[in-house]
This record gives sequence, structure tokens and C-alpha cells, in this order.
Amino acid sequence: MAAVGTQDRGAVPTDAELERRLRIGETLDELENRATWLDAEFRIPKTEIRIGVSSIVGFLPGAGDGLMMLLAATIVYHGMRLGAPTRTLVWMSIVLLVEGIIGIIPILGDAVGILWSANIQNVGYLRARQDSLDGSTNWLFVLLLLSPFFLPFLIVGSLL
Repeated sequence: MAAVGTQDRGAVPTDAELERRLRIGETLDELENRATWLDAEFRIPKTEIRIGVSSIVGFLPGAGDGLMMLLAATIVYHGMRLGAPTRTLVWMSIVLLVEGIIGIIPILGDAVGILWSANIQNVGYLRARQDSLDGSTNWLFVLLLLSPFFLPFLIVGSLL
């Protein structure tokens, strides 16, 4: 018996399944556009190096990196909404966290941000798992993400 949201190889997909796949594909296309805008929208003249808005704004001291990290986090958020496997979402979050930590180092962080393209990588992880996306929110990831904030409340609540 096939799992919910999957199709047998020889079976003809239903209209609902085709509509679901189309919505997921459109969302991934939008995320690829966002990732390109963030990581590789412009080519540096006389080079093959591409930079995005994230690299440009990242040169601004202070809020530049923070704002760009928020925009990059929306890719992970959409992956969660698409039902990406928890392991994929954790890996995407680690990539984002590493980029954020390295990004705060002046000059080196900007150089790594230009060369690494974390947003394009993260969308690539979602594309690679496109067949396993079921279009539902990954609640396990939500719980993992929020657990450090709720754990103290659970401990205090259990003591009462």
C-alpha cells in the first residue's frame, strides 16, 4: 500500500495529486528566484563571480546581516510548510546558522557569503527531495525548533 501523498509508479496521478505537485513546484520556483536574488543576482564586472543582495547589504555594519538572515530563514520556513523531511530542515538550518556565524566576521564573513551561496544550497536541498514533499507543515521540525524555548516551561509546569 502506498503512503499518503505518494503514487505507485504505474498509477495515473489524480487531479488533486497533480494540483499538489504543481503548487509545490511553483513554490520551489519562487524560492529559487528568492535564493538567486539573495545570493547571485549580479555579476561582478570582468569576473565570473556572482553576488546577491545579501552580499551587498551584508557589507553594511549592524543590521545588514541580521536582515538578510531573516530573509534567508524564510526559505527554511517554506521548506517546513512544504513538508520537507526533518533531517533536511535541520541541515538547512545548520547551513544558515554557519553562514550567520561566519558572516559576523568582518571581511572574511563577506567573502565566505559571496562564495558559499547558502540560500541556493538550501533550495537545492528542497529540490532534491521534491518527490518527498507532501505539502503539509512539518510539525516535528516546529517542535524541535521551539523546544529550547518551551522546555523550561514544561519543566516548571511538571513541578507544579
